[in-house]
Amino acid sequence: NQWIAFFFSHQKLSELLVVKFWQAVEPEIFLAWMNDNFFRFPMLMIPLNIISLLMTLIALVNAWKSRSNSRLALSLSLICILASTATYPIYFEGANDEFLNRLIELSRVSAALNNWSNWHWLRTVLAIAALMFASGGLLSELFAENKSIT
Repeated sequence: NQWIAFFFSHQKLSELLVVKFWQAVEPEIFLAWMNDNFFRFPMLMIPLNIISLLMTLIALVNAWKSRSNSRLALSLSLICILASTATYPIYFEGANDEFLNRLIELSRVSAALNNWSNWHWLRTVLAIAALMFASGGLLSELFAENKSIT
C-alpha cells in the first residue's frame, strides 16, 4: 500500500511541478531540458512501478490463499496498476522518444505536451484508484478481524 502511495505521489508531483515547468518554457528550452534531465524519470518510475506491482500481487496472492475479504479490492488495485503501466508502451515510449530525439517540430511541442499531460493525468487517476482499492482492501481486512475478535 505504501509503495502505491509513493507511486501516486511521484505521478502527482510530476504533473504539478515538472509538466507545468515544461509547458511554461519555450519549446527549444524544453527539448534541451529533456535531453539533459529526462533520464532521471525512468530511474525513479520503473522501480516504483515494479515494486507497486509486486507488492500488490503478493498481497493479492496472500488474500486468495487465505480467502480474505480483500480479494476483489486488491484485484482491482492490481488491474489499475497494470493499466497505468500499460500507458508506457501504448503512449509514453513513443512520445518521450519524439522529445528526446527531437523528432518533433518546435511548432508541435506545445500540443504534444498537452497530450502528454492528459496521458499523465490518466496514469495518475489510475494510481489513485489503485491506492484507494488497496486501502479499501486493507480496511475490509481490519474490520473483518475486529468482528472476529469481539
